Amino acid sequence: MSLEKPKPYTKVVIISIVLITIFSFGILVIMSSWLQTESTRLLETTEVLDNFGSLAADDIQVILQEDSAKYETAYSNLNELYALNDKYRAMIDYNQTHPQNYTQQDFDEVKIDFTVKMRTVNFIVQSTSVYEYSVNQLGAGVSNNYANFGFEFYLINNQLIRYAGIYEMIHADILDYVNASFVTSGDSFELPKIYFEKWTYHLYNNLSILGTIGPGKATEYIIHKHTDNFDLPLVNLSLSQLASYHDKYILLLDRVDAIYQDLNNTLITLALAGVLMGFAISFENITHRRISMIIGLVILFLSIFYFTSAFVTLLSLAAKEAGIIGAQGFVFL
Repeated sequence: MSLEKPKPYTKVVIISIVLITIFSFGILVIMSSWLQTESTRLLETTEVLDNFGSLAADDIQVILQEDSAKYETAYSNLNELYALNDKYRAMIDYNQTHPQNYTQQDFDEVKIDFTVKMRTVNFIVQSTSVYEYSVNQLGAGVSNNYANFGFEFYLINNQLIRYAGIYEMIHADILDYVNASFVTSGDSFELPKIYFEKWTYHLYNNLSILGTIGPGKATEYIIHKHTDNFDLPLVNLSLSQLASYHDKYILLLDRVDAIYQDLNNTLITLALAGVLMGFAISFENITHRRISMIIGLVILFLSIFYFTSAFVTLLSLAAKEAGIIGAQGFVFL
C-alpha cells in the first residue's frame, strides 16, 4: 500500500480545527449569554401571565360571590313587590263585590310595605359592584336608561320603565305613593334589577374592570410585575385569552429548548468533526486519512444543519412573540 506524507493535509486540517474552535466558542457565548437571558425573560413572562390569571380568577370569584348574594336577596324582595302589587289589585277587586271590606288604612299599609321593600331592593342593588361599575365607570343611570356599551338596560334594568315577567304594571296608586316618598327623601325613583349573567360575562371577558372594582389583587400584581418586555392590554381581555397567551409563551419556551438542543447537537458534532480532522493528520495511510477526512466533513455538514435549524428558530422567535399579545375584541351578549 502506497504511503504519502500528511503535510498537504496539515494546513487544511489546522484551518478546519481553528474554524471549528471559533464557531464552538461563538455558540457557547450565544447559549450562555443572550439565549440564557431570553429564556429567563420568557419564563418570567410566563409566570407573570400564570400568576395574573390565577389572581384575576380569584378576584372575579370574590366579586361574583358578593354580587350573587345581593342579587338573590334583591330578587327575592322584588318578587315580594310583585306579590304586594297583586295583593293591592286583588283588594280593589274584592271591595267592588264586598264594599268597605278593606279600609283606606289597609290600602295604605300595602303602599307602605311596598315602599319599604322597594327601598330595600334599591339599597341592595346600589351596593353591588355591577351597579358601581355601571354608574361610576360607564356613566349609566336612570337618566339614560342604564345605557351600557350602546345598549339601554344592558347590565341594570329599571323595572319601573320595563316591568318584566307575567305581572301587570304597578298600580298607579302605589306608584304615586312611592314617588311622593322618594321625592320627599331626595332618593332616585327607580326599581333596579341586575342582569347577572351579562355581568358575569363581562367580568370574565374584560379584565380591565378589575382595576376599578373588587379586591384588585390581580391588577395590583400586574402593575408591579408589568415590564417593558411585553404589553398586556386588559381592555376586552378575557380570562380564556389570558390562558391562551400563557400557553403560547409555553410554546415559545419549547422553541428555546429546541434551540438549545440544536446548538448542543452543533457543539457535539463540531467536536466530533474536530477530533476526526485531528486524526486525519495522524494517519500515514492515505486511505485511513481520506476516510477520516470524509467522515469529519460529513459530521461538519451535520453540525451546519443543526446550527441552521437553531438559527431559523431563533429568527422566528421574536416574530412569534410579537404576534401573541394584542388588543382583541369580544362579542357582547
